[in-house]
Amino acid sequence: MTRLFLPPEKLTAKQIIISEDQARYLSLVLRIKPGDSLIVFDGSGYRYICKVLQTHKKEVVIEKIKKEPYSAESSVSITLAQGLPKKDKMDLIIQKSTELGVRKIIPLITERAQVKHTEKIERWRKIALSASQQSGRERIPEIKDPMEFAIFLLNIVDGDERVIPSKAGIQKKEMDSPVKPENEKPTDKAFSKKTQLKLIFFEEQKENNLKEVLTGFRDKKNVVLLIGPEGGFSNEEVSAAVKEGFIKASLGPRILRTETAPIAAISIIQYELGDIG
Repeated sequence: MTRLFLPPEKLTAKQIIISEDQARYLSLVLRIKPGDSLIVFDGSGYRYICKVLQTHKKEVVIEKIKKEPYSAESSVSITLAQGLPKKDKMDLIIQKSTELGVRKIIPLITERAQVKHTEKIERWRKIALSASQQSGRERIPEIKDPMEFAIFLLNIVDGDERVIPSKAGIQKKEMDSPVKPENEKPTDKAFSKKTQLKLIFFEEQKENNLKEVLTGFRDKKNVVLLIGPEGGFSNEEVSAAVKEGFIKASLGPRILRTETAPIAAISIIQYELGDIG
């Protein structure tokens, strides 16, 4: 059955008018006809069973038949921070990550990333919307604007994001940061109950298998994944991430492509901690 998203404010009347891109998609691509049924999600935990009344490439009119609570969201909130890959690989990453239940995707500008600038954000948001509708999710993952790796690390503070507006802000944060005790382990933060589970995948980290790592974090419901671009992360980036509480993890003995790694990692996490299995 056809699925789509509409904001709650557009779902107050019994008859609903769908226009612009969604109308063209429904009428020209899906070729829906009067009398067809479709499901509308409002992003607030409800879905509406609707009947198509009129179709046109500029406007589709539907009628609400039934409203009911609905949720297909995982109990685990997963944020994917992905080093920007070349060409259209990010399209696939966003599509499949959305289908697997990721809550947020942050494109990262890293040391080895060959892409330092992109104008594809709106395209990626449309892909996330389409993938959410196709997979029956009631919410669309948030696609953030590309972010420098160092700024990303400063934004992730005990599970919350904090905006660092400029490089001056980075320098001030670094100067104001308390000195860590000599006996503090790099991953002490990750073991705190106040923090989320933060993972960085590093191809040289063969012994710290992801499945084994997750056995110690069965109660964690907030996970951040750091996946590198082609060529992976530099040693300096890995060290910086570990100092911010990230745990180095492996996806096995084989080296996965940058577009394969997030799909594998999210699938394993959803199986071990979430709703796949």
